[in-house]
Amino acid sequence: MLQVLTGSAKGRKLKVPKGRKIRPMTSRVKKSVFDTLGDIGGLTVLDVFAGSGSLGIEALSRGASSVTFVEKDNSVFRILSENVSLCGFQDRATFYRSDYALAFKKLSSEAAAFDLIFLDPPYPLYESMGVSDLVLDAAMLLNSDGRIIIEHNYNKDEDTPGLNRVTKSFGGTFVSYFEKRDT
Repeated sequence: MLQVLTGSAKGRKLKVPKGRKIRPMTSRVKKSVFDTLGDIGGLTVLDVFAGSGSLGIEALSRGASSVTFVEKDNSVFRILSENVSLCGFQDRATFYRSDYALAFKKLSSEAAAFDLIFLDPPYPLYESMGVSDLVLDAAMLLNSDGRIIIEHNYNKDEDTPGLNRVTKSFGGTFVSYFEKRDT
C-alpha cells in the first residue's frame, strides 16, 4: 500500500495503476530519502518519472512550496492527477504530460529552476542510459544550492562533472544524492 508518510497529508492512501506500469519507491527507501533531506519547507521541487506522485506529494505534505510533476503515460498521469487532488495540493502542483527530455527542454526554455529534483526512472531505461546521463540532463534545471536524488538498480561510479555524489544502498536498490560542487 502506497501512502503519505508524514506532514499535512500523513496517512493518505495513494492510488497506484494496476499491473506493472510503475515501480513506486518503497516506503522504507522513501523514509530514508526524506530523513536525509531534512527540512524541505519552502523548496521548489521537480518530480520526474512521477508515476503515482508519491515523492512529489510527500514533498508537498512536508511543506515544499510547489512541485512540478512530469509523467508521460496517459493512464498513469490520470492517477497522478487524482492523487494530488485527493491530498488537496492542486494549487501547489504543475503537471507536464510529457517525455522527460521534452519536459526538460520546455522547463529550460522557461528558465525554470528547482531546489530539489527527484528522478525515479523505470529501470529498463538504464539499459540505454546511465545514472550520470539522467543527472547531467536534469542538472541544468537545478538551483546553485539544490540537490538531485535518483533511484537506480545498479551501483557503479560514473563521472558527473561539476557534481558531488553520495550513494546509499538498500539491497538491490540504490539512491544517489547529487549537489553542485563548490568552484
